[in-house]
Amino acid sequence: MPSLAEINALDSVKAHSLFKRCTIAAAYCDALVNARPYSAVEDLNRASDQATSNLDSASLLIAFSGHPRIGERKGHSTWSSTEQSGLSAADVKTLEELAAANRAYESKFDHVFLICATGKTGAEMLKECNRRSNNSPEVEIQEAREQLRLINRIRIHKLLEEV
Repeated sequence: MPSLAEINALDSVKAHSLFKRCTIAAAYCDALVNARPYSAVEDLNRASDQATSNLDSASLLIAFSGHPRIGERKGHSTWSSTEQSGLSAADVKTLEELAAANRAYESKFDHVFLICATGKTGAEMLKECNRRSNNSPEVEIQEAREQLRLINRIRIHKLLEEV
């Protein structure tokens, strides 16, 4: 596990690559690289929150594209699979309804339904997808940004625990 001192000491390219494991948007990674040095994990969390908050629309769409559809874990990171583990107990009907809800959401908003799936069941994710599908695009982009912030927080801690 890298310490904050090790993260602070990484050259910019390696640090960018490390932070890309949280979110693929270059603007996010650049902001975290440039905010170093970090003296405490909370400093890194605040920098991550700020970087997520500052993503423009194009960067948000890039960040969202780095996440699989809920229920479709192939081709994405082990982290995504673990985060969506609540789907493992979902019945076929819930999974089918979630797939349909994902398609309807994407048709309306032109990006993947993003939710911090950690600790949520398939039924909870389906309910939230259906609720958020009723949002206006302006409201939904902010809800999706908040979910990205939560995911980034979890992944920052995974970086510190795993690497």
